[in-house]
Amino acid sequence: MKKMVALAMAATMALSLTACGSSEKPAETAAPATEAAAPAEGSSEAAPAESTESKKALEGKKVGFAQTDSMSAWRTTETDSIKEYVENAGGEFIVKDAGGDIATQESDIRDLVAAGVDYLVVAPLENNGLQGALQEAMESNIPVILVDRAIDGEAGTHYTTAIMSDFIWEGEQCAKALTEALPDGGNVVIINGGYDSSTSTDRQDGFVKGLDSSKFKIVAEQDGEWLMDKAQAVMENIIQAQGGENIDAVFCVTDDMVQGAMNAIEAAGLKPGEDILTLGIDGTRAAFEAIEDGRQLASCTCSPYFGEIVVETITNIIDGKEVPAHITNEDTLYTKDNVVVELGF
Repeated sequence: MKKMVALAMAATMALSLTACGSSEKPAETAAPATEAAAPAEGSSEAAPAESTESKKALEGKKVGFAQTDSMSAWRTTETDSIKEYVENAGGEFIVKDAGGDIATQESDIRDLVAAGVDYLVVAPLENNGLQGALQEAMESNIPVILVDRAIDGEAGTHYTTAIMSDFIWEGEQCAKALTEALPDGGNVVIINGGYDSSTSTDRQDGFVKGLDSSKFKIVAEQDGEWLMDKAQAVMENIIQAQGGENIDAVFCVTDDMVQGAMNAIEAAGLKPGEDILTLGIDGTRAAFEAIEDGRQLASCTCSPYFGEIVVETITNIIDGKEVPAHITNEDTLYTKDNVVVELGF
């Protein structure tokens, strides 16, 4: 019955076969972007811009990247994207991988500053813990560009600009998809990525606030630590405690964790997409394949392709142009009605 309702919901959504961030997608599925958003978030990274103005814009410059970890396809794609664009612009790319440890990332930032980088790109692991190191970089006249996550800090003091998606909007879109699929409401499980990251907390807040609390009940909420296997273990415990028949849907703040949750659902003898609806965020290829197969209800994109906008931002700094403190990238909600598997990363 849930599958029939989900299919009926999908038929009502606007058709969009364009990549995330494209100006051609329907207004109701496009996140609002600031005037400075510029590049499309889901645009392909396969062929970096070849314009003579930008190709060698970073000649002789060192760009350091403090990455949180390399434990997901999203993270490795993000690193590869920035590396590709920096090197195609003539710059030297230096990356540090914190391995999921905030103290290590703080040390990585200081190491990059000591290595003489001209520009520092940081994907913060947590909201707090990096302020001192980032401020030291800024005081050393090294522009700091935050990507994909925020920190509890001030533009101009701790960073130059922050480029990221509207995480609350992403959660709201998943709530909208679930409400369309289950208009009478139901029991929902949430698997988040922890409470030290604005990405996780904002996505969860957007999702919860987007649901009608008189119809939907959050019956369980646990930390999946961003990992597929952890999310699987968490979901197995929740199913055992709640009973699979008492769960109507599970929302994970990443598509990788949705994959883990679906493994747990199947291990319990249930069918994802039928017995329990599943929703996530990121827009991975695995998620798009699951949507096409009817195992996942929806995925809201959050593109890892930051290379183009990072190099454009650095080029603007070099040229003395004003760079806004915050740049919001656009995202798209995909369901069975508009999913294109090839757009997943």
